[in-house]
Amino acid sequence: MSIELQVILLNVIILCLAYFVIYPRYAGNDLKKVSIQDLIATAVSLAIVGSVYYDSGLSFSLVLFEVNWAWFTVISFTLIELPLCYWYAKRHGVKFPE
Repeated sequence: MSIELQVILLNVIILCLAYFVIYPRYAGNDLKKVSIQDLIATAVSLAIVGSVYYDSGLSFSLVLFEVNWAWFTVISFTLIELPLCYWYAKRHGVKFPE
């Protein structure tokens, strides 16, 4: 299994737990609570990936360019999260500031 796929699978697992289990129970439709818990989920992902790849010197491919583990983790996390966030906001009536 490629290193990119390992990080993507970890991010998918963390985000599924967050959006389908944790956020509905503890945040509901409160944008501030969802945002704080999302920062925690991002930190967990970075901590796990960092514990494996920190100071490894490995490059991660983002199709057009190569990045280090931290950037790959944050970018892939964000790209996976965007549709989940949109779905969650519609389903739970999260109000965004206008």
